[in-house]
Amino acid sequence: MKALSKTEAEKILRALEKSKKKYLTLEDLSRIVGLYPDQLGEYFSYFDPLASLDPSFNCRSAQGALTEYVNGLEAKPKKQRIVVGKKMAAEYTSINDFVYKKMTGAGGLVDPSASLNDIDLKILNRLVKEEIESRKPKKRTKKAVKHFSK
Repeated sequence: MKALSKTEAEKILRALEKSKKKYLTLEDLSRIVGLYPDQLGEYFSYFDPLASLDPSFNCRSAQGALTEYVNGLEAKPKKQRIVVGKKMAAEYTSINDFVYKKMTGAGGLVDPSASLNDIDLKILNRLVKEEIESRKPKKRTKKAVKHFSK
């Protein structure tokens, strides 16, 4: 069974709110929304288990549960993407500099209890990639050599 996505749930909810009929069957709602009645029955079975079995199921009875479902989807915080640009990585000249600044304690010894957050790990990853790229041999371009024959 395919899960009900947020956009489909909002589409169904708008159709339920817009329709003036007091009793909306799966067939009626499928004409408004543009989905098959069987598919709508599967979606509504999440809220009422008998919805997929009963073709005369009143979709309005699940409108409140559908509204709560949509509100619950909106309440989940989105995970923010961490982007490390050149400016953030430019603070450190090399991997050694990063380790010295972030992971050493008094006397220049590496602190075993030092931990890195997500941003620090992304910066370290970028520094490692830059180091690997700098060690790769440069590709030579072939120059056109003209051979003169006599």
